[in-house]
Amino acid sequence: MRARGQILVAAVLVVGLLVMSVLVTVYQAHALFLRARSVVVRETAAAITADFKRALAAMLALATRALFNYTRFSDFTSRFEGYGLKPGDLDSAKLVARRFLEEWEAAVRVVYAEKGAQVEWFETVCALPSEVGMGEVYVYDLMYVSWYRRNAGSFICAGLNLNLTNAGFYGWKKVLLAGFSLAIVNAAGSEVNVTARVDNGTLYGNLLARGWVEVYYREAGSEEWVKAKVKDVVYEGFGNYRIVLDGSLPAKGWVRVVASDERGILAVAEVSLG
Repeated sequence: MRARGQILVAAVLVVGLLVMSVLVTVYQAHALFLRARSVVVRETAAAITADFKRALAAMLALATRALFNYTRFSDFTSRFEGYGLKPGDLDSAKLVARRFLEEWEAAVRVVYAEKGAQVEWFETVCALPSEVGMGEVYVYDLMYVSWYRRNAGSFICAGLNLNLTNAGFYGWKKVLLAGFSLAIVNAAGSEVNVTARVDNGTLYGNLLARGWVEVYYREAGSEEWVKAKVKDVVYEGFGNYRIVLDGSLPAKGWVRVVASDERGILAVAEVSLG
């Protein structure tokens, strides 16, 4: 009887160990699944958010190009004539952007349907960062464009609500600010110094590699803007550029710098000379 009892106890212990081993394995597998699902969900949310910011930047690029020179950029602007885009009209560009973002919203729902995507963009208010040097300014009514001044900039602000119901992911909310700003630091002789920033005031170092810059001047007493020939553009670090002209600026008058980042967003800065 004693030996039979010992065997029974041993059997119970073995079964218990087997059950514990199975439970640990199941728990580890479940934890791994949750971690993997969490990574996938985060990556999906990040991908949708990044795509939303690209859509915002594209609409701001459209608006700034239509404002500056609709005809020059007609290969881009003409695509949105059917949406109601008008040359030099920021209000029409805002209407186009709203319609485009609604279509973007619908497209995201289709692409991420298997994840139960519920996405909604909304208009909100963003404060411009102090680094852009434009004072206490807020972006509302979707876009804010302030040009023809020493510190100029173009910005768009909107928010995103996102749920992925099939993944049990709810309450993702982001407010995004996209933009490009340009400041004329100095302009005299054959050189113009500017500082470029993007989005929340991040110093922009890709103006040479991915963007472009142009310089115009107008002599005092004249109504004609003349495009200066740019001899060289030197990146001096921390978003600062030295533009060397083939010839000198007038002693008195105005200088205007037009620049674009790689997303196509324009900013136009201007200062008086003399």
